[in-house]
Amino acid sequence: MLPSPPQTPQPPPAAAFRFSDTLCVATIGDCHLTDSTIQPLHFPKLQKLALKRVGISESSLHTMIAGCPALQCLLIYRSFGFGRLRINSINLRGICVKAYSYGRGLKFGELIIENAPFLGSLILSDRLHVSLIYAPKLEALGFLSSTCSSVLAFDSAVIQGLHVDSMTTAVRTIKILAVDMHALSLDVVLDLMRCFPSLEKLYIQSTGPGKSNCWRRKHRDLIRSLDIRLKTIVWRHYRGIKSHVDFATFFVLNAGVLELMTFEVNSEDYNEEFFAQHRKMLQVDNRASRGARFRFTSDWSYNHIMESSVHDLDPADPFERTCPSKENTNFVLCAGG
Repeated sequence: MLPSPPQTPQPPPAAAFRFSDTLCVATIGDCHLTDSTIQPLHFPKLQKLALKRVGISESSLHTMIAGCPALQCLLIYRSFGFGRLRINSINLRGICVKAYSYGRGLKFGELIIENAPFLGSLILSDRLHVSLIYAPKLEALGFLSSTCSSVLAFDSAVIQGLHVDSMTTAVRTIKILAVDMHALSLDVVLDLMRCFPSLEKLYIQSTGPGKSNCWRRKHRDLIRSLDIRLKTIVWRHYRGIKSHVDFATFFVLNAGVLELMTFEVNSEDYNEEFFAQHRKMLQVDNRASRGARFRFTSDWSYNHIMESSVHDLDPADPFERTCPSKENTNFVLCAGG
């Protein structure tokens, strides 16, 4: 976790940008970038830029990004001094934003993606209003959250927090989705799946007790009509309580192309007795996808990208684990073993 920033951010040293013409990766943090500092700068080769707890005006931020014609990855972490950011970039592949900035200066509240033809991933945190005007290749999206009511406006759908407020047509580009919900809700996830019908990977984080997720009668008609394309589900904080089991069995019994479902459990639940109980409770032997595997691990994985580096925006799936698992922390269930 990053330490608290200095009370009064100072400008960077005069020599900080002397290699700006050749930089490919830059992380700038805990400083104030004045208009006079930014105005003459140009980063012709910069591909990855992270601004962490940086004070910068809106005009200077736009000038800085415009001066990075090769920029592919942009991370803005708790920076301030600007209220709105407009993205017009033909090379940008990934954007990660954490807006909260310790209550100082002008708050970052609006992200407008006007023209980003190759943008593949968008990772958000805190309260933001995001307008997606042109991002035809956007495939990875997160973290949609029940605690931070960001508004995400597509051409044909509006999502506030975790709820689909309106939808005229489905958003078919999204294949990877990460959600953070306090109370686990199958209804909410199914609504998001209707909005994103091409979804192949789902990352879930849920720390609360969970709602009633009984589904057999309630979603009987939906099961016949919903085309579930999910191949991978990663679930952090799986506790094996009834609402969690009911939620999981919906996908065990109905996701016909599921390949891997990962349950990240507490270390005290990582034992043979827990695995045996859940083989039966999850009805693994009756699974819809005969090739599916069910993995239990105490080595929690999926990327807390907000506390990571700009390099984590590089993969096609920014939420996927990039470091190897620890030894003796994985157990895989399938019908044959």
